[in-house]
Amino acid sequence: MHSETQQLLGTLQILCSNWFVWETTNQGEFNIWNLMISEGFVNLTDIELTFKHWQKIEEWGTPTNQEALDYEYAPLRSERKDKTWNESIASERQGYYQKIQQLLTNNFNNLQAYNLSIPKAKYQDFAWEHPDFSVSIVVAETSNNHWLCLAPIVPDQVSDDVYAPHQPTTQIVCEESINAVNESLIAEFKSCLDDLTPITIYGYHYGGYNCTYQHHLVGAYAKTKTTAIELALQAATMVIILEKPNVHYAGDAYDSLKLSEFMNQCLRHRTLYNISFWDVRYTYQGGQTPGGDWIGVHSRSEFEYNP
Repeated sequence: MHSETQQLLGTLQILCSNWFVWETTNQGEFNIWNLMISEGFVNLTDIELTFKHWQKIEEWGTPTNQEALDYEYAPLRSERKDKTWNESIASERQGYYQKIQQLLTNNFNNLQAYNLSIPKAKYQDFAWEHPDFSVSIVVAETSNNHWLCLAPIVPDQVSDDVYAPHQPTTQIVCEESINAVNESLIAEFKSCLDDLTPITIYGYHYGGYNCTYQHHLVGAYAKTKTTAIELALQAATMVIILEKPNVHYAGDAYDSLKLSEFMNQCLRHRTLYNISFWDVRYTYQGGQTPGGDWIGVHSRSEFEYNP
């Protein structure tokens, strides 16, 4: 650890207990994808399982299989006799998913799928019981070494903040203008995603909540795998990344004024990261030290189901 980082970390540890440190020499670049891997939120999975899970969410009409998990946050489609869903609609949408999967298989290299979820070990620290929420993404490399990432919309049941993300205006976010080599291919993906129109999914339904969100796939096209994932997760509303010119902490858990002054005066590139797992949200707010490491404060927020 750089000596400047060690000194600043010592001060941060005095000001708060929920601190974090990222040593770039040992851990590499500090970004949202590396952070999620480090926290145990990322596991390799199978492409076939990923597409099946995306379709299962539509079939359940809820973010998780609440019948199997014995939860009653929302009734399954079969229980509430949902007239917006039937075998014909399911079959049509299955065809669109199959076409997307074939496009990936036939036109991309290095197909990879990742399951994003909270490690079981972290559940013992929760104040409330939560269903096991997970979501999967797919990344694939083009023939000219660019990357495409596909992800489903992830609801944020915890956040009602002013910086809560809006629904994306386009199905595929592009880091830059699409290279001519990939233009027709990305256009075909956009067409498929447009056909796979958003479908209403229940979040918390009982207890007067009546929460729904629009489930659909979004994508991102970028020069690197990490950037494609970062852009796709932001478009999916799972991740929020905000640069913070001035940090302000409130509350009595620690000396908020001194902590704010420390962050603003001693750290560069101050940034807030939110990661949503439906009814649990992880927040990391930190900045870069003169030695190039990152330090900051982390927290977790939970939705309390109170029918």
